[in-house]
Amino acid sequence: MSSKVNETSAPDGFPDSSFKYTPLRHLRVIFVKFVQGLFGAAPVGSYRWVPDFDNTEIIISDESPIQTTRMQARPGVTFTRSSVQFYSAWNDDMMEFDFRTEQKTKSVLVPGTMSVNCISRVDLESEQIAWIIAEHFWLLRELLMKAGFFDAARQITISAPSPAGSIVAGDQADEYFSTVVGIPFQFYRTSAFTPLGRQIVRNIELSLETEFKGPPTTGVAAQTHEFPLNITSNLPPSFAPDAGDQYGRTYQPGRTVQPLPLQPHPLNPSQLVTVRTVRANRPGTR
Repeated sequence: MSSKVNETSAPDGFPDSSFKYTPLRHLRVIFVKFVQGLFGAAPVGSYRWVPDFDNTEIIISDESPIQTTRMQARPGVTFTRSSVQFYSAWNDDMMEFDFRTEQKTKSVLVPGTMSVNCISRVDLESEQIAWIIAEHFWLLRELLMKAGFFDAARQITISAPSPAGSIVAGDQADEYFSTVVGIPFQFYRTSAFTPLGRQIVRNIELSLETEFKGPPTTGVAAQTHEFPLNITSNLPPSFAPDAGDQYGRTYQPGRTVQPLPLQPHPLNPSQLVTVRTVRANRPGTR
């Protein structure tokens, strides 16, 4: 039957065709149903389409190439989708990010063009069918928007009649002409993903931190063969040297607290630091 669209069996609970699960197939289904509904409302004798293949006056199918034995000298309409591309609209295409689950949601526009091949043995008839299809797509583009398109049927093009070539297969293929109607479309795609194996990601982060960790910072004990030393670059306040130091010794009346002397840093002699012994009287270091 001319109304049949080639489809595979969908799993239970999933629609046969939708922008969510089968977007490219759904494109073809929408365009085929649009043209079938257009010519299904035509009066008898004006390219009226009916589901009965033997009684229809025009063949409308997604089959490509179409066989001349199926057309039987009747005009036909087939569909060919051009390449589509993912058009990024903003940085990383990210719409939202869930910090609790680390789920990232992205959205992208997918533009393309559907070529409607209007086939006939008479070139003028091919042009006439192409004009009818192009004009109604332009007039009723809001129906495509309701079907799920972001935008469609803007700047429609109609080619000149030319030999059908690879669109029609058979011994009499060279007797057919084809006029192609180019209908641009855009639909948006929104998808989300959650990182799997978060422990693996954490292990990678730890590995990178260990590999690119810088030199020891001040405030840790320097490992030497002598007494353990605590090296710090925090100098005593110069405006009140008798008030105390950074090791917790506070000012007492009648008692002068001398700040620790400055010494060159053991690892960087150009830097002056204060050095004190860490647990100098513990067993093993005396």
